Amino acid sequence: MKENFSLLALIIFLLSACQNEKVPKKQEAILRLAYEESPSSMDPRYPANLITKNLLHMLYEGLMKIDHQGNVIPAVALSVEVSADLKTYTFVLKDTKWSDGTPLTAKDFEQSWMSVLLPSFPSKNLDLLYIIKGAKAFKEGSGSAEAVGIKALDSKHLMIQLENPTPYFLKAVTTPLYFPVHPSLGFLQKKENYPLVTNGLFKVREWKPSEKIVLVKNSSYWDAKVVAIDAVVLSAMDGNKAYKMFERGKVDYVGSPLSHLPLQAVPTLKHQDLLKIKPAAIMHGLHFNTKANFLSNVKIRKAFNMALNRKVIAELATQGTNLPATGIIPPLEDWEAINYSQDNDLPAAWQLFQEALQEMEMDKDSLPQLTLTYANTDMQGTIAQAVQQQWNHAFGFTIQLQKQEPEVFAQYIEKGDYQITLNSWGTRFSDPLGFLENFNYKIYNLTLSQNENAKYLDLLASSYLEKDSDTRRKYLENAEKLLMDSMPIAPLLFGSFPYAESENLGGIGLSDIGILDIKYVFLKDINEGPP
Repeated sequence: MKENFSLLALIIFLLSACQNEKVPKKQEAILRLAYEESPSSMDPRYPANLITKNLLHMLYEGLMKIDHQGNVIPAVALSVEVSADLKTYTFVLKDTKWSDGTPLTAKDFEQSWMSVLLPSFPSKNLDLLYIIKGAKAFKEGSGSAEAVGIKALDSKHLMIQLENPTPYFLKAVTTPLYFPVHPSLGFLQKKENYPLVTNGLFKVREWKPSEKIVLVKNSSYWDAKVVAIDAVVLSAMDGNKAYKMFERGKVDYVGSPLSHLPLQAVPTLKHQDLLKIKPAAIMHGLHFNTKANFLSNVKIRKAFNMALNRKVIAELATQGTNLPATGIIPPLEDWEAINYSQDNDLPAAWQLFQEALQEMEMDKDSLPQLTLTYANTDMQGTIAQAVQQQWNHAFGFTIQLQKQEPEVFAQYIEKGDYQITLNSWGTRFSDPLGFLENFNYKIYNLTLSQNENAKYLDLLASSYLEKDSDTRRKYLENAEKLLMDSMPIAPLLFGSFPYAESENLGGIGLSDIGILDIKYVFLKDINEGPP
């Protein structure tokens, strides 16, 4: 009896000890990022810089998304059905919720997009919405809301009608402009909207864009079980400080697209085998004003193009992280760049230069002064100086360099009062048409003859209507060839996103348009592995 009592007492003692022993709290998985330019808004309906776009992709999710391999896959959508004429898309939605736990419906998408199209809504650059039937007319006040091709058929079915077949429509739907916004957002922005209701991976805990932004996991997200990160802390700092913090282990990811990677860091990161380079959907090049002085002669433009040593420029300006451009369209997820390269051919460049002078009845000494205008950044300045030196070596004259602050550079170009500018062209979605449409605007149409411009627009129009992918590619190739033959643009470099991530970080994705995918990110010292 005493033995039984002693055994019972021992069991009670052990159970009591176990209950009193504190269970270790699970360590939070916190992703630490640094950003260089303050986000402009938490509202996806407004124009956004690249930092803002990345933040919006962390907070919201659209009908479709781009996966790590560059494929368009369903996100909030469960499926999509496309009509035979490629003009009607019917989306079936998953059962998803806003971060406040209320259902996300097809009506939310309809109201979000229609709110942007209201004539009173203060937003610009809506061309991605104008591919929807009646959208442009409604925005400009000449059409009705009823005529716009956005219809929530019920809570789970959304039908979109387009003006014309648009091969890149599903890619366009992955951009922030097509994200849903909660009805509580209205026309307000930033702090007036707290608490911000989102539908993506995370929600906002702290918003001080000039200092720090803190995001926490959205437990109402439809696929929350695969999100291993508990919080994201984004700190405002320049690229140099971000790199120093990365070296000290205080930042998990440094470089593009959130901040610039200092050029002096590239050799060190290469040596440490930490440097990563993602080819970007960006082309840096020279834009000739063909109405200015002797630049109207195509042989002059081609001579300038052939005299450029792009490999040297890439090394000087980017430590080789950018590649010499071989054409207008860079390599994309589903597009192999075409090689039109006429690089560093000084004898041929000199021959064309002389032929152009003879045609214009001029000589080198009578040439007017040429000015190359560029945005005042380290990279652009280095490129401009290299172009100046290479043309001086090839032709024996020196162009003037004029720098403009980045915020006024675009306005300067729109005025058209320039001779040559150093520009960068990108696209909001990974498709060659996104590049070619850059030159489907008045300021660029002026660089082509009337006949060339009509042919160029016809090729783009044919690509819209073409269902066969190979035939569509031919139209786009011919449009690019027309630009290269007339040479209003001299491509210089294909852009890239250089970055480094800590050895403790896994599962991060980066698209060629500069959007981070952190859905599957994990920290190796906290998470067991990929979710």
